[in-house]
Amino acid sequence: MDKARFVLSRSGVLERYEFLKGICPRISYSIKTNPEVGRVLEEETDCFFSIHTPEGLEWVKDYKRVWFLAEALDTEGFSGLLERGIENFVIDSEPDLDMFLKAIAGAGARVNLLLRMRFQETTVYKGRYFLFGMNAGAINRLIPELRRNEGIKKLGIHFHRKSQNTGNWSLRYMLEEMLSGETLEAIDVVNIGGGIPVAYRNTNDSNLDYILKKISEVREWIESKGIEMMIEPGRPLSAPGVRLETFITSVDSRNITVNCSVYNSSMDTIIVPHKLLVDGEGEGESYVIKGCTPCSMDIFRYDVKLKNPRVGDRLVFLNAGAYNFASSFCNLERPETVIVD
Repeated sequence: MDKARFVLSRSGVLERYEFLKGICPRISYSIKTNPEVGRVLEEETDCFFSIHTPEGLEWVKDYKRVWFLAEALDTEGFSGLLERGIENFVIDSEPDLDMFLKAIAGAGARVNLLLRMRFQETTVYKGRYFLFGMNAGAINRLIPELRRNEGIKKLGIHFHRKSQNTGNWSLRYMLEEMLSGETLEAIDVVNIGGGIPVAYRNTNDSNLDYILKKISEVREWIESKGIEMMIEPGRPLSAPGVRLETFITSVDSRNITVNCSVYNSSMDTIIVPHKLLVDGEGEGESYVIKGCTPCSMDIFRYDVKLKNPRVGDRLVFLNAGAYNFASSFCNLERPETVIVD
């Protein structure tokens, strides 16, 4: 029996990239979502890459295309990034900004800088999600000061929507309410990160057209003020172009076991949780699809209709390219990624 594997469609990734580029030409891919997708994008496109840790720099070759989202670095840490040739930074707190400004002054560097602004979003999971960024008052106070800093070339604002954000897309209204006229006159770039949804079994992208329309509206407004707009997709670039191919190792009544686990192939399923679509599902009997570990939470799907599944059959999960990172649980081997077409 073959091993489980991820199959990355190069053409599928590039097609998705061109689609999103039609909505906004400047894209910075959040590479933590899937570094393998990032390698394809670096080879084949003009995409930028949003990276959150120094270790993540291993995923790209051209540091000029990196937007580094720094958090809790000291002056030495920032100096190290400058020495490696990083020129684009996103800073999300005033203590970090102080360290950053000392580092660029000491290095005599000129860089591009975005301040991350906090967007309060409605959620039923109060206390689960940390809100990154500075409040609007701090942003409006700091931007005019930073505009006078000779070490800063392009200056702007970054904010990030939580993954699968199907509401809260009145972006123009929110920006007009939060940013002062002086700030809008001083900035060169706005990066509206995250949020664009992808279809899973327990979520959908039925309002995607509406969301893309709202993004286009805010882009038109931002560009009318002479400001560049960027988007920072992760999931909508990585998920659709990758499938997870597994094989059935056991069928016990209505329980199917496959030869991998959510712990080594789809941590998103257990953390978020998003339930991956199964190729060909919809007819037949209802089954549970579980992973190969003894954990009772190692379940890909609780209820999926399939026709007469048998041991040895290939079972394919769709939209499997986002946050498919692995853990060390049970010392499982991470499935390889193969690139096709």
